Amino acid sequence: MNLRLLNQPHLAFQLKLLWNGLAGAVKPIIKHPKGKIKIIPAEIGVWMIGHATVLINFYGTTILTDPVFINWLPFPRRITAAGYLADELPNIDYLLISHAHLDHLNKRSLRQLSGKTKKLVVPVRCSDLVAGLGFRHIIEVDWETTHALPEFTLHSFKPIHWGERYPWQRKNRGYNSYLLQKKNKTIFFCGDSAYGELFKKIGQQSRIDLALLPIGAYAPGSLRRVHMDPFDAMEAFSDLAATYFVPIHWGNFRLSLESPEEPPRILERLSQITKTTEQIYILKNGESINFGEIQSD
Repeated sequence: MNLRLLNQPHLAFQLKLLWNGLAGAVKPIIKHPKGKIKIIPAEIGVWMIGHATVLINFYGTTILTDPVFINWLPFPRRITAAGYLADELPNIDYLLISHAHLDHLNKRSLRQLSGKTKKLVVPVRCSDLVAGLGFRHIIEVDWETTHALPEFTLHSFKPIHWGERYPWQRKNRGYNSYLLQKKNKTIFFCGDSAYGELFKKIGQQSRIDLALLPIGAYAPGSLRRVHMDPFDAMEAFSDLAATYFVPIHWGNFRLSLESPEEPPRILERLSQITKTTEQIYILKNGESINFGEIQSD
């Protein structure tokens, strides 16, 4: 998250965030066991690496989102270790970057992947940030565009967020959500967004089989102008009419004032209330889910 303070009580918010970050820096980083990565061409699989970093097997096409493997952003430090490191991943067909914020576009992590990535997809006016990192094929994607790639079709949308990397820069950088289509199946990767009409619009245009939606970094409440809390994410899940929902953007970096454990705890309770527990998979770093052949309604 780019630490623009969104009209909050600046000093109080900064001090609380700083205190939480310093307190967390002296605690050991949590490490979860990891499963083996096996790419099965006939199936859809998801491996949680952490925050917005997810490895997707889309019927044999490997896609990695917003890779961050490092422990420091530079601030704050990680709470939970990345589920996998770059050298533990298979070759990547497409690396998707949603926007240029430091917890989504990390140059050190990207440099580790350049030798094993075929194509890098970034929002418009972001290619300057990845130039010189070793990627041979970079695709810039604007809002509301469709790209018929050899392996799948990529649609891009404008989320409710913003794209500047630093507060003092004014480059009008893009920021995207992505919809991937292959073999009549769809995967929606939100990146960062607040809740809004975007999700109903996408749900009306396409049948969504799997939605990767953010659920963290929402406290104090003014942050919900650019992020979703679990209640918002459930509304987005409903608007999308998605078959499955895997939450992202929680439990790795303390970028706001809610406890790291709060977002998944609330989401789990909401799934029980709405009787969607068999559709929502809350994955810890290193965990995965294999959907096989998704049966859509």
